Amino acid sequence: MHNPEVSVILLTGGSSRRMGTDKASVKLGNDTLLDFQLAQIPSGVPTIVVGEAMAARPEVMFTREDPPGSGPVAAVSAGLAHTRTSKVVLLAVDAPFALPQLLRLHLDPDDTALIPQDLAKKPQYLAGLYRSTALQVALDRLGDPTNSSMRELMTHLPQAKYFALTPENADYFMDLDTPEDLTAAQALLPEHPKVGPWTNGYKK
Repeated sequence: MHNPEVSVILLTGGSSRRMGTDKASVKLGNDTLLDFQLAQIPSGVPTIVVGEAMAARPEVMFTREDPPGSGPVAAVSAGLAHTRTSKVVLLAVDAPFALPQLLRLHLDPDDTALIPQDLAKKPQYLAGLYRSTALQVALDRLGDPTNSSMRELMTHLPQAKYFALTPENADYFMDLDTPEDLTAAQALLPEHPKVGPWTNGYKK
């Protein structure tokens, strides 16, 4: 069952110079990355997509950072404005295997966020679980989010907790930056039986 206190914000508007095309429309298996991500979200979980509306989806709120292309923090701010739950999953559309893992996470009472670190110890800010009120306070303290980095935003989010990924689970949090990454993800699809499509929290 899904956690009724959690929303999902999918960020789709970033530049994709290395991929060579818009990532949200890239095909993974038989679906675009955006459709692949949306199919993994259990029914009833509020979902906000920050980026250009790709299709008519009445169950999904589409919004856009202002101005368009003004960076991930501006996109987070735009998405959070439509969030009414106490916790929110922030996820870039190019991390196709992370969502089911993130929806299983739980914040301890004193934690403001739970964020994975890749094998090189780099925080994956756009694949984490956040406490909504703490994230809004951080945005307010930062001020104008235009062209700000997630690292800058995190300086205003104390008590965020990080967890180290291992070779056994790092693939779940891989992001697709290049055509080679996409090829690797295509090859991994059969090895991820817990990854979408999902309906009502259960794998089809």
